[in-house]
Amino acid sequence: MPRAEATPQRAIADMVGREMGLLAKRPPAPQGDVLLSVRNLAREGVFEDVGFEVRRGEVLGFAGLIGAGRTDVALALFGIAPATAGTIAFEGKTVTIRSPEEAMRLGIAYVSEDRRQLGLSLPMSISANITLPILGQYLNSLGLVRRSEETATAEAWRKRLSIRTPSVDLAVAKLSGGNQQKVMLSKWLNTKPSLLIVDEPTRGIDVGAKAEVHAIIGELANEGMGIIVISSDLPEVLALSDRVLIMREGRQMAILDGEEADQERVMTAAMGGHVHAVPA
Repeated sequence: MPRAEATPQRAIADMVGREMGLLAKRPPAPQGDVLLSVRNLAREGVFEDVGFEVRRGEVLGFAGLIGAGRTDVALALFGIAPATAGTIAFEGKTVTIRSPEEAMRLGIAYVSEDRRQLGLSLPMSISANITLPILGQYLNSLGLVRRSEETATAEAWRKRLSIRTPSVDLAVAKLSGGNQQKVMLSKWLNTKPSLLIVDEPTRGIDVGAKAEVHAIIGELANEGMGIIVISSDLPEVLALSDRVLIMREGRQMAILDGEEADQERVMTAAMGGHVHAVPA
């Protein structure tokens, strides 16, 4: 288009295929039983007294300024940096999570905020990345990977998440940021989690891929998955979440439901101001 006609709104509409305006609010999904219940969770010197619930079909957003402790709570729930106090109940049973293996056995998956350093093995193929967390399920009696089964799994995720690639044998390093993000989502969805924690789900990807990732999160919630979304992009948190938990300097400041949560209230809490909060 001519430069004079190239407005941000027009460019976004052409990339996404529709007008977006502000990020569209995700329609709420039917919510089921409480999946995760956290009480007085703490990691000494990092965060303290965090408590909330996540129901099946619910998206709980974590908001706050950088350094607020949002990711640290996720690392505790996934067993990377375990909590030192408090209780975690999953599917009605009190559990102790001391490692990612224990978290995965329960049905918890964590999509890291840093896909290039922590989330993906860039030189490896798409199919190898997707099966990596549960590679043992793809080994034969000799300990060799059943390539046909691995490829079939990767092809299924390529179709479901619209990963744009000529082949699932392609190295992940050769994909765009948005497609790398979809591979990382596929990798953890392939573990068949009940609870998905997604940290900065659309950092460093274009607006078209961002809309696709938002749609995927909405579909997963509609299927009954419990989801925690951590994002520094406040409009993203507000668009995706049924409720928003706000943190500041390692402390939980408030939990707001979808009707209450707006940018002003969330930022007031993130800066240490008082807002009316829905009980956890």
